[in-house]
Amino acid sequence: MTATDLERLRQAVQAHPEDQEARLALLRALVAGAHWQEAEEVGNTLRHQETPSLQAHTLLMVVYAKQERVQEAIQQCRQALTVHPDDALLLFNLGTLLAQQGENDAAQETLAKAVTQHDGWAELHYNLGVVLLRQERYKEALDAFERAAELREDYAEAHFSCGNVHAMQGLEPHGSLDYYKIDCAIHAYKRAIQHRPGYTAALYNLGMLYGRMGSAEGRRIWEQYLEAAKSLDTEATWRMRAQEYKRDLEDRLR
Repeated sequence: MTATDLERLRQAVQAHPEDQEARLALLRALVAGAHWQEAEEVGNTLRHQETPSLQAHTLLMVVYAKQERVQEAIQQCRQALTVHPDDALLLFNLGTLLAQQGENDAAQETLAKAVTQHDGWAELHYNLGVVLLRQERYKEALDAFERAAELREDYAEAHFSCGNVHAMQGLEPHGSLDYYKIDCAIHAYKRAIQHRPGYTAALYNLGMLYGRMGSAEGRRIWEQYLEAAKSLDTEATWRMRAQEYKRDLEDRLR
């Protein structure tokens, strides 16, 4: 939307302040354009109507979330859910916000309810899997990540998270390896890399597994990781560690 279009919406609201559809259209445009302060003002006006629309609550929730006012965003979701208790998008948003706050039990319950309303939503299953993994409910987390990958084959994060669950289960407490689980983890990480070439987190974790196994394949994976991460400032510490792990593996393979 152009600046001219946005100004026309503002003028329409000024000319007809009682027109809630015009005000809602303005709010949508402000959110799309990331005009957070003005969007909050317009959203608050809509929220205080006698029967505020579901979309007004949802958009105002986005405004608060973007401003990192998470508790206020949660409040908007909960207010909207009093009127629309089975809305999958509201439940998804509330569960995701609760997870951000570390309220994992409430987040899991909310996301699980959302799944009953919209089982075909890959991102919903993925977010539920993240919370289940935090709760160390590994089988349920794996089921959620696998469902997300089933719904969206190119969902690299879902394949990566499957790999993480398998790897956690494959590294036994006394230091030995469950090679079936490790093989599942390797396969999942490779799927993630297939769908997102240069996926640094997957390459790094794959390198770690091959290193634990003492496999020569690890040398190639570490080289791939270092190439993919060479220009990423966020990977500086991990690059140093990867170089150390690569040298250690090469020493063991001599």
